[in-house]
Amino acid sequence: MSDFTLTSSEEISVKKTMVSLTEVQARQRQLIANFSHELRTPLTLAYGYMQSIHRRSENLTDFQKNALELAMCEMQHTIQLLQESLELARLDSHKICLRRESLLLHSLVSEVISIFPKVKDREIVIETEESNILVLADADRLKQVLLKLIDNALRYSDTAIKIVLEKSGDYVSISICDWGCGVSLQDQPNIFTPFYRVDRSRSRVTGGAGLGLAIAKVLVDGMGGTLNIYSQLGEGSIFQIILKSSVSST
Repeated sequence: MSDFTLTSSEEISVKKTMVSLTEVQARQRQLIANFSHELRTPLTLAYGYMQSIHRRSENLTDFQKNALELAMCEMQHTIQLLQESLELARLDSHKICLRRESLLLHSLVSEVISIFPKVKDREIVIETEESNILVLADADRLKQVLLKLIDNALRYSDTAIKIVLEKSGDYVSISICDWGCGVSLQDQPNIFTPFYRVDRSRSRVTGGAGLGLAIAKVLVDGMGGTLNIYSQLGEGSIFQIILKSSVSST
């Protein structure tokens, strides 16, 4: 079999194509950012007016109240979508700096979990053989990733959520485990793709915008880690974050 080589003119053509694609992607990111920014403010104001009307809804009929609540729900979903679109565009254009520092992992995860009982009547447990694992990460961004992954697990599982913390060599893993509906092998390669949703009707009901997992993936990548999914239909999913430990094993 002969080796496949490009001529100098073909190499130039390929490089030009790659540059053009990069420029198109940059323009797309900027367009999304501008679009999201311009729409977010008026929609937030409109949502505020709706809330004000809802607080004084004693003069409204039941039909009007239901219509108003439905409109508020849709408005909130749209605002969330715009906020996440803007954040993803900023992350893709490297406009958000990530500061990595040594963090006590168990303490950080416990802090994130403490937020959920206020809004979710579900048990979330931490499982680990070491309570003093140190991880190298951006504290605020790692919390953001965990919030998104735990919220995702709670959306699609009716049982308890388990978070397993482990250290192996120079790396630390955080596994968010649920026993929900799971994700098919066909869908798994696209699960971190922006706007991709396994079940659009189900995601709409649960409020998913199709960007949370994409943002989580970009943030983990930015911290020098990896985010993977291990799942089987009908048996649940494991979203595993792997990051560098701030303490070398050597």
